[in-house]
Amino acid sequence: MKYSIVDIGSNTIRLQIYEVDENGNIDSLMNKKTFAGLSSYVENGLMTKKGADKLVNILNNFIYISNHFKIENLHLFATAALRNATNREQILSYVEDQVGHKIDLLSGKEEARLGYLGIQEDYNISNGYIVDIGGGSVEISLVENNKVVYATSLTNGALSYYKEYSSGIFPKKKEALAIKKAIIADLEREGVKRFKKSLPIYGLGGTIRACGNISQEYFDLPSNRHLYKDSIRTLKKELQDTKAPLIKTVLQVVPERIHTIGPGAIVLYEIFRYLNASELYISKNGVREGYLKDKVSKN
Repeated sequence: MKYSIVDIGSNTIRLQIYEVDENGNIDSLMNKKTFAGLSSYVENGLMTKKGADKLVNILNNFIYISNHFKIENLHLFATAALRNATNREQILSYVEDQVGHKIDLLSGKEEARLGYLGIQEDYNISNGYIVDIGGGSVEISLVENNKVVYATSLTNGALSYYKEYSSGIFPKKKEALAIKKAIIADLEREGVKRFKKSLPIYGLGGTIRACGNISQEYFDLPSNRHLYKDSIRTLKKELQDTKAPLIKTVLQVVPERIHTIGPGAIVLYEIFRYLNASELYISKNGVREGYLKDKVSKN
């Protein structure tokens, strides 16, 4: 059976078409994404009509593609960009009316739960943290003895930190310090649990995958799916210093994230430090796959 899943994120909107066999095995058939930057259309907590209309245009295009392939199982879900907007009910009602489809608005904890379901396609996690750095939020879960015992969502992400603190493409040193203080304050305010023992982080989401892809190319690493704190620290520092070879690498590997990779690397490094993490394993799967598994199990 084929499914179309549309993931409405703060930075990107993505259509992914999957085939699920009778045993529940998932195969990705097509992946199309558009960088919408929806969080940048939020002003004083309100999403603008211009942002809503941009979302409508993208969704109508993705729905057209799904209909072209005659896929009956079409599901749309949204995360932080709409969740954090104070006029979210208005925007959801308007967009749903324009596109003719219901949109599931995930809570932060639901997003974290589905991220765990999705990452299980890649890793069997017995003990560790799951971290998803999105454009408008950060989800952190703690897994102990193969069970999620804690999950929370921070109401800022790479794009919102960029919008709040950066005056140029990359944060200057004072701006980077402000982002560092902000993410630490957010972690402490949410009471994110941490332990003296060092546990690995299992990462998902576009920001973390971009850090992995850039690091593999720039540091000549054997894999883009396994990083240590030293690589993230160097990446963060050289982005702040706007080192020409690194900027060239970013433009070659993830040009669409040129403005959010600086704040994203700062956020990832500070989470590493805060959690006393040992290493980072990066998953190619995430919330979309978890959402799909959830839908399949309910069907």
